[in-house]
Amino acid sequence: MGSRLRHPGRPRGPTRVRIQGGMMKVVRETPASDSPQEWLARERAHFAQVLYRYTPLVVEHAKGSYLYTVEGRRYLDFACGIAVTNLGHGHPWVLRAAHEQLDKLVHLSVVGHHEPNIVLAERIAAVAPGKLDKVFFANSGAEAVEGAVKLARYVTRRPAIIAFQGAFHGRTYGALSLTASKSYYRERYEPFLPSIYHVPYPYAYRNPSGPGDEATLKYVFDFIDEMLDTRVPPRNVAAFIVEPVLGEGGYVVPPADFMPRLRKLCDRHDILLIADEVQSGYGRTGKMFACEHTGVVPDIMTLAKSIA
Repeated sequence: MGSRLRHPGRPRGPTRVRIQGGMMKVVRETPASDSPQEWLARERAHFAQVLYRYTPLVVEHAKGSYLYTVEGRRYLDFACGIAVTNLGHGHPWVLRAAHEQLDKLVHLSVVGHHEPNIVLAERIAAVAPGKLDKVFFANSGAEAVEGAVKLARYVTRRPAIIAFQGAFHGRTYGALSLTASKSYYRERYEPFLPSIYHVPYPYAYRNPSGPGDEATLKYVFDFIDEMLDTRVPPRNVAAFIVEPVLGEGGYVVPPADFMPRLRKLCDRHDILLIADEVQSGYGRTGKMFACEHTGVVPDIMTLAKSIA
């Protein structure tokens, strides 16, 4: 439940904007409202209704661990922007860093090099496992996954990518081809990228061959071996992509020997291993990266969310 607070108030009235020829035009906007129903009606009128919202909350601002709605209620934020705002909302360090960067430079594109890009790449390389020391920046986790797939196919010259059932890798077209956590994400978007295959994730609770880590791993790797024997030869596989801890598909911690055995299988067939650490990376599992719990170093690793 949210607690009721006095609404701090928001500016109302017309907004003035400068237009061509030095003239000023008064744009009369609809006044701000304390009614979430009014805001939701305005949203339905002009906002594409393609993204599901978990609550009807209309958030006016946020501070620390709290969200504040337009009607003045305060809610403790356990979602953290879906694993993004690790430092809370409006942390002074974050605000100061953003302000300082905005004063220096907003956007450069590919016309030159930029100091913060280089420094951040150095810092990521310093904490990344093993010999992972090259960084490519994208706009989102889904774009990072798309880049990882492009890189794997480019360097191996192989087409096939093997993902896991229950996986969530994003909802852009290429990433959605890999995602298998909810069927309605994929509904009416087929055909997807070719040469994408899915195999079971080691989930002991739902293992069809019986409980226990060893039975679960046997089922998973027998399935993979059969797929490599009957559907896609290993020489055609560019990479496996895996969440070291399954995220949206059930928040499943696999048996401890899963990642080492998958690493060995990839090495045996010269297949790359992509660790999707968008949800599990940057301290979410007690280590900087979830793959470090088993000592496995992937060939490619995707990061997002908590890195923000």
